[in-house]
Amino acid sequence: MPQLARFQKRINEIIPLSEALGVRLESYDGHALLVSAPLEPNRNHQGTGFGGSVYSVAVISAWGLVELVLGDLGLKGNVVIQVGEIEHLEPVTTDFYALCRLPGGEVPDRFRKSLARHGRARLSLIAEIYCGKPSLAPSAEPAAIFQGRFVVQEIHSRLTN
Repeated sequence: MPQLARFQKRINEIIPLSEALGVRLESYDGHALLVSAPLEPNRNHQGTGFGGSVYSVAVISAWGLVELVLGDLGLKGNVVIQVGEIEHLEPVTTDFYALCRLPGGEVPDRFRKSLARHGRARLSLIAEIYCGKPSLAPSAEPAAIFQGRFVVQEIHSRLTN
């Protein structure tokens, strides 16, 4: 089973809300995670994206990116959000997606060093929400921007467990 399919199954099991929201993992290239969600189960009373749903999809994209990066490093641990906020710039009027990229396209040295020294680390990420068909190169401005800090604790090597 491909990496994204396994991770999709895991997310649906450990975060039941992801399935209710219709979250789909679309793409992961080692530097960015793209997740999508349909408008219909996530709409509000005005027929646009419900703020809580939009926030949740953004958090899932950022949290998922950290989880996948840890896997790429041969590690596993507990990833939790420490702080997060979202700025809604435009209404979400169609199916939508969240794109979360590593800062500078790479795992920051500070993050790696903290994992190595302390077995825990923090990573600040930005996820952008766009309307329309999922793309790693959006052609429009984001409808919302999420900023969050994630904490990784209890790091264990997958090779020794």
